[in-house]
Amino acid sequence: MSPSSIVTLVPAGGLLPAGPAGDAPALLRAVAGAAPAVLARGPQDGVPFADTALRLVLLTALAVVAGTGLVRVLAGAPGRAERVVAGVAALVAVSAAVAAMTRSGAGPTGWTLFLLVAAVAVPALLAGSRPVLAVVPAVAVTALLVLQLAGTPGAPWFALDAGYAVVGSLAAGAAVHLGTTRTDDDARPARVRVLGIAAGAVGAVLAAVRLAVAGPFSLTDVHGTGFGRAALVTVVAPAAVAALLLAESVLTRRAGHRVRADEVRDRVRTPAALAAVVAVGAATLLAALPAPAPAAVPGQALLRAVDLGTGPLTLAVAPMRPGPNLVQLTGAGVTVTGPDVTMPAGHGETGAPAGYAVRAGDRDVPFTARSGAPGGWALVDLPEGTTSITVTAGGLARAVPVDVGTDRAAPAGATGADGPECLSAAVGRIVAGGDPGLGPCPSEALEPADARALRGTVRALASQQAPGLAIAGDVSPRSRAAADVVRGEAAATGLPVRSAPGPDDALIVVSGWQHAATTVRDTARAAQTTPTALGGTYLAPWLLTGGVLGQSPGTLLPLDFGPQEQVPQRYVRTLAAVAPGSAPSLSGLRAWTATTGEPYTDPAPALYGAAPVSVPMTADDDDGGHHGAPNEAAWFPGGAIVRIGSALSDPGPGAPAGPTP
Repeated sequence: MSPSSIVTLVPAGGLLPAGPAGDAPALLRAVAGAAPAVLARGPQDGVPFADTALRLVLLTALAVVAGTGLVRVLAGAPGRAERVVAGVAALVAVSAAVAAMTRSGAGPTGWTLFLLVAAVAVPALLAGSRPVLAVVPAVAVTALLVLQLAGTPGAPWFALDAGYAVVGSLAAGAAVHLGTTRTDDDARPARVRVLGIAAGAVGAVLAAVRLAVAGPFSLTDVHGTGFGRAALVTVVAPAAVAALLLAESVLTRRAGHRVRADEVRDRVRTPAALAAVVAVGAATLLAALPAPAPAAVPGQALLRAVDLGTGPLTLAVAPMRPGPNLVQLTGAGVTVTGPDVTMPAGHGETGAPAGYAVRAGDRDVPFTARSGAPGGWALVDLPEGTTSITVTAGGLARAVPVDVGTDRAAPAGATGADGPECLSAAVGRIVAGGDPGLGPCPSEALEPADARALRGTVRALASQQAPGLAIAGDVSPRSRAAADVVRGEAAATGLPVRSAPGPDDALIVVSGWQHAATTVRDTARAAQTTPTALGGTYLAPWLLTGGVLGQSPGTLLPLDFGPQEQVPQRYVRTLAAVAPGSAPSLSGLRAWTATTGEPYTDPAPALYGAAPVSVPMTADDDDGGHHGAPNEAAWFPGGAIVRIGSALSDPGPGAPAGPTP
């Protein structure tokens, strides 16, 4: 079931390893992947269909070959039909391996040659005078199968997957032997039947345990995802083998004569053989399918990959409590229109227009735009007991499991105007592998570093002899505290503070994203006809996000780090890989670095200028971008952010004003 292995039966670029879990870093295999609370690289990153099909054919055929050899210990000499099945299975395995090598464009490896020799040796020895010798190459084929299905001994759930590979081969061999043996002239078929029953039962138990510990973790994901359905088959198919063979044993004992007993065998053994083959086939598919996401937890932000046929999409839900929940959908092809969402679902129209929508209960809530934030947003009421929401687009729908619990307590601002920034901070922790709990929203308190940066900005304006400044804020606690800091520093430097920016004044924006995007846009438009805030538009540090920067031909920000430096760029790349379409933010960066422990700040803040560039910033082709298109994962898509001065001075609150270096 694992896509990784210590051996490669087919050269790199060919059949193995398969699936997104095989090439994504371990940390990035979670919400749709494999590490707690982290998205996989995306459900669309799986191997091509042809490679998946070759893997399925190769490993399933190997299981049949291995099984027909292993059962020789109990079954004795095979009949003609069984030898034919073993020979055909070996031919299929060899053909699949050769086809995979041809697709890879590389020559055969030593492991490939060993596979071919061992697979061919089993039917060859079955046709000889001592068919029991086929056990030796069959053991070798089983070992190769274990390495391909279970990976290295250190891989997660190696013991479960390795055991499943062994019992799957035994069940397949037993079922094939019984299916090609029409009578029980001696005790050997009865012993093989017991082996098949035991192998099927053990396989079902191993698969059930793996399903419980490795996921999917909800019934919605079990029946609603390819991985879930394949995992369910790995449980049901071997159980069916055991049940059919057990039923045969009971029914043949009750049959009054031999003819009726043979009829029972004819009706039971062929389905049992097919079920055994399907069991192994389903296990081989798990490595080529997106791994399951962790279960939703009340009070923890949910981050999931969603496939609606348009490319990788990311769904985020918070605060995961009963009542209003903010839902974000981002990714390639997600286009939405206003107005900004201001009311929970249930207070508007019950029908959603054509496009992206989220369904909770019997209501469809359309995703709409929010100023300053990327993607589509919906505010949805989730009552207690809600187990899933459904994302729809056109004729496609995907169910996403949720669990809101019973506690209605949620961080202030989690679903209001500052909800997108609050969710961005949670996503920053999630992609770093940290606590997915929402926690206090950034808009609830002013960070000391931001206060220091704002004081330095005011002192810089005073040193430039700006005629005055205006403050654009909102009602959030952070904005009110920031406005007080700006007023206090302006008073200390003798800089007038006006209710609205005059022609040559500076404008300092200390609101949240939504209000800031509107303010910056309106100021830029007003300046086109009437001189307005020609002293510059200065943004608070937390407004470093493309949704705000893109509203003006030029803004300035006081930052204590360079957006193009190594640590901030590593955060940007991680976010793009884990949550496609999500925009980086200062709040997200702070949450990410708090989790990773990586320092990123400079001793003192400096002013940075942000402006569009004539040549679009391009996405890295290695990350799936398109050359020449704006990199939507950048701090400022289609723009540049550069440092424009020396460090800003900050004497601290209440200190006398001094010159700016």
